[in-house]
Amino acid sequence: MEIYLVGGAVRDSLLNIPFEEKDWVVVGSSPEELSEQGYMPVGSQFPVFLHPTTKEEYALARTERKSGRGHKGFIFHTDSSVTLEEDLIRRDITINAIAQDADGNLIDPYQGQRDIIAKKIRKVSDAFKEDPLRVYRACRFVAKLHHLGFTIEEETLNSMKEIVLSGELETLPKERIWMETIKALNCESPDKYFKTLRACGALETQMQEDSLDIESLAIIQNKTKNTEMRWAALLSNTKQIKDVNNEFFAPKSFAQISEVYKHLTLFMSDLNFNPNKILGLLQTTDAFRRPERFMIADNTFKLITSSKVEIDWSKLLSDLSTLRPSTKTKKGNEIAQDLKEKRLEAINKFVN
Repeated sequence: MEIYLVGGAVRDSLLNIPFEEKDWVVVGSSPEELSEQGYMPVGSQFPVFLHPTTKEEYALARTERKSGRGHKGFIFHTDSSVTLEEDLIRRDITINAIAQDADGNLIDPYQGQRDIIAKKIRKVSDAFKEDPLRVYRACRFVAKLHHLGFTIEEETLNSMKEIVLSGELETLPKERIWMETIKALNCESPDKYFKTLRACGALETQMQEDSLDIESLAIIQNKTKNTEMRWAALLSNTKQIKDVNNEFFAPKSFAQISEVYKHLTLFMSDLNFNPNKILGLLQTTDAFRRPERFMIADNTFKLITSSKVEIDWSKLLSDLSTLRPSTKTKKGNEIAQDLKEKRLEAINKFVN
């Protein structure tokens, strides 16, 4: 039995960037042998085990054969005869197909080190086209490594276009698409993720109207690592914002902040700050109950725009939160109307 460190840990070590997880591949072994040594099996599609002490993942070397459509349409084969090279050739890009043995020696049959030097994201083999998720993974690695000078190799981009034309992207669970998207939003250059998705045609299959504001994302990504703010900036020009959030399977907090930010940008572009419009904005965005969400949207706006007009929303919301309706002399709808009038009066004083 031989054990090799593979994937991201090897790649990132060669790039001198930090990494958190380690993945291992086991050659010349069997599920029975690993179980006897205390490894705990996980997963059902192919044999992956957790180390009894470190809990890191150890996968038996495997080959796979396309058996159907989509990300899971494969038949996996694992036994002690599968070689390291056979396992590595099924991986997505060359810089992820480098292994390291126990003595620190690198095994690099598909020239991943050469592509690190050349700063190229290149597919390992034509097997790349069999898994539609690799379109999103390749785009994510562009986002992760662009700041180091990496670009995607033309033939690999063409393979991504072929996957898009095959219609297999439509088989991907939205949850998996969001997993790649949120990882990309955490990268140094998330705008490159969406630009590459656009370049290979993937966005056209996912959105009825490609209205993503990648330029605003490019501005804000250099000023904050907050992924909710980055997402809100990206969707600032989107008309069907609920549809886009649904298509990307964005979590509730991301969707809500992007919608609040959309309302805020429309309001600020009008430059009509009468009390009724201000109160309408605060009510529409539920700012009285969720002021923290509104302030995230406001901070996003301030990071992107260079507007000469600013409203101290934090101060205004603080002032309005102290107002109470007259419940002793008012009843029913009169109470709501009284609170509204008090808020409008306070907003008018604030604006003036």
